[in-house]
Amino acid sequence: MNDVTTVERSAPASLGQRLLGLMEHYRGGESPLAVPVFYRLAGPLDHAALRAALDALVDRHEALRTTYETSRRRLVQHVHEPRPVPLESLRTDGTPAALEGVMRDLVRTPFDLGVSPVRATLLEVAPEESVLMLNIHHLSTDGWSGGVLAGDLGRLYRPGGSAVAPRPERPPMQYMDFSEWQRDRFESGALTGQQEFWRSRLAGAQPPALVGRPTGRADGAQRPGTHTFDLPESAAASLAEICRSQRTTTFAAGLAVFSSVLHTYTGDTDFGLASMFANRLRPELADTVGFLTNLLVLRVKMPQRPTFGDVLEATQDIVFDALGNQEIPYHLVPQAQGERGAGLENILFQVMAGPEYQLSLDGLEVSQLAPPDGSGSRFDLEFALIPERAGVQGIVWYDQRRFESSWVRRLVDDFARMAVHVAEHPDRPVGEGGRR
Repeated sequence: MNDVTTVERSAPASLGQRLLGLMEHYRGGESPLAVPVFYRLAGPLDHAALRAALDALVDRHEALRTTYETSRRRLVQHVHEPRPVPLESLRTDGTPAALEGVMRDLVRTPFDLGVSPVRATLLEVAPEESVLMLNIHHLSTDGWSGGVLAGDLGRLYRPGGSAVAPRPERPPMQYMDFSEWQRDRFESGALTGQQEFWRSRLAGAQPPALVGRPTGRADGAQRPGTHTFDLPESAAASLAEICRSQRTTTFAAGLAVFSSVLHTYTGDTDFGLASMFANRLRPELADTVGFLTNLLVLRVKMPQRPTFGDVLEATQDIVFDALGNQEIPYHLVPQAQGERGAGLENILFQVMAGPEYQLSLDGLEVSQLAPPDGSGSRFDLEFALIPERAGVQGIVWYDQRRFESSWVRRLVDDFARMAVHVAEHPDRPVGEGGRR
């Protein structure tokens, strides 16, 4: 795809892509910008139909056939004409350890962004059992896009028929359309008000004073850790009850519970937490694949000895304000020297609208596998909830230089206990100060 004769159009990178490019340049291998998803497929897989569906998927979404280069120190994106997607087939003995090792190696294999942002691999585990990996560079995808791609792939997979999937109708706005529209808004000054909102809101903000390892953050390469969990049924039910009784969202309620736990750990009543916002303000962007998400920092301010009602009110207010000012990523908020604390974006909470990557393929039983341990995150601590039909799952990505695995497990347990406690006693203080 690096053949210049196949280029359909080119443009400078979007605001978000520029930030990702800088992150990868300065952090190198420490910056995990792969976005992999693994599906276990049980049943008679039609390999030709799967290949045809992947080809049609790339035809439908320009972001999947976009290459990237740095020209005059600026990141540039090139959209290419559709062409077949290589689908690598590998064999593994199917044991959990072997499968985990192969998955981890695949995730860590670097992209050649001058060729393609997409890698597809089929791991053959047994005669009628395999694992499909779709790994897309973050420059070309985000969380919302993952759901779009799963839905499209399910519709495009046509087993037992023609090996050529029908050419799909393309979304009304492709990613390059979005990036050009965004650039026009930024350069025209249309987003200045949002920049000033965030500058005022975040002035003097500090991250929560979490103590993981006694020495705090250490030098050297990131040591990624991953902890997956199922929220206990009682905690999931309590979270749902909070949403129902307080007429709020899972995100605002979950953020309030998480903030309450951090308050009990640190005693802090004013701190910033990062989160990802979809940034799809136009209806034409609902089916667009690409990196539209913006990282925002939400400043949670609560009174001394707050009740859960106090914390929930604070999170609801900032979430409401953030929704109206989500076009400016945190890194483009102007600030004076020393205006806010370093590392303000390093503790992140999010709810993945779920099931985020649910995939259905005709004739197959499909289940999503957890990411391999050590796949990493761009943050020191990333706490994510994934609502499912049967409950709430979660993933914590963390830097082992700063947080012990035992500390992360305790954090998850305390989140579950806090959800139950505040649902039963919303008017009691969420906890006294004191570090853990």
